Amino acid sequence: MNTKRAKKLLGVGAVVLAGLLLVGCGGDFKLPTTTLTMSVPQGRSGTTKITFTRERFEGEVSFSLTGAPTGVTAKFDPVKTDKKGTETTLTLTVGDTVATQKYTLKVVAQSGNKKKEQTLELTVQVKPDFSLAATPTALTVKQGASGTVTVNITRNATFTGPVALTLEGAPAGVTGTFNPASATGASSTLTLNVAATAAAGTPTLTIRGKGDGIDKTVTVRLTVEALPDFSMALNPASVSLKPGGTATVTVNLNRVGGFADPVELSIEGLPTGVTATFDPSPATANAATLTLTAAANAATGTYPAITVRGSGGGKNKTATLSLTIAP
Repeated sequence: MNTKRAKKLLGVGAVVLAGLLLVGCGGDFKLPTTTLTMSVPQGRSGTTKITFTRERFEGEVSFSLTGAPTGVTAKFDPVKTDKKGTETTLTLTVGDTVATQKYTLKVVAQSGNKKKEQTLELTVQVKPDFSLAATPTALTVKQGASGTVTVNITRNATFTGPVALTLEGAPAGVTGTFNPASATGASSTLTLNVAATAAAGTPTLTIRGKGDGIDKTVTVRLTVEALPDFSMALNPASVSLKPGGTATVTVNLNRVGGFADPVELSIEGLPTGVTATFDPSPATANAATLTLTAAANAATGTYPAITVRGSGGGKNKTATLSLTIAP
């Protein structure tokens, strides 16, 4: 081999060797020069991708974060790439008490004595929240009827998810349905259905809303009003009189649900020789007086099933009187 050719081959070998050395230890990697941005609400987490480029460089790259305020924690996945990896995922978790403002952080990538940084601007937003309000806060529904309540949902700037609504504390015979049950807007309509058998009263109902880990309630006072009706009671329910004598019984009328019709009173099952009168009849108030008169020849004995009947407003009620004719 002549000297000229040998020098040429030697030069080529040197270039190849220099290239190999450059690839093995003389390469580099770069983080983007652009600024990363993240917006994370208080009490929540956010993620972003960190990518870099390799320039004839093979080596593990580890990541860390500097400049984070107290209450902000960082997690890289992976925290160290393999020799050919070019990205990691950064998760930032913001505590409930971190001030709502903008923070400038630094993502640090390092491999050996090679260290690169990329700016990350973190905006901490207010914690997601919502509130509930009911309109009206109290309503009256008659037995066998229904009523509606509007549930208003007020969201802050960072709460955008649905609110699942449920009803608690409804007594037997009272049911509620929401439209919609999972509210994505500013309101939902609650329909309260009161069965005819529901007991009259004033229960307090609780409307509960849940969404994004937040739990809120609002109360509604429901008055279940009885249907127009009445009932009867006798005082006393058992009387005794002698032939030729008299006795009086008070007929009490318990009116509910606005029942105001006059009640016509009558009596059934009196023994021979006993007569009855009502004052007044029909009864327009809450009581009337029943007067029983026994003739001188009225037969003595006990009559336990005398019926006092009241009729009015399409309704019929009865009460039982026990009568004794004593010697």
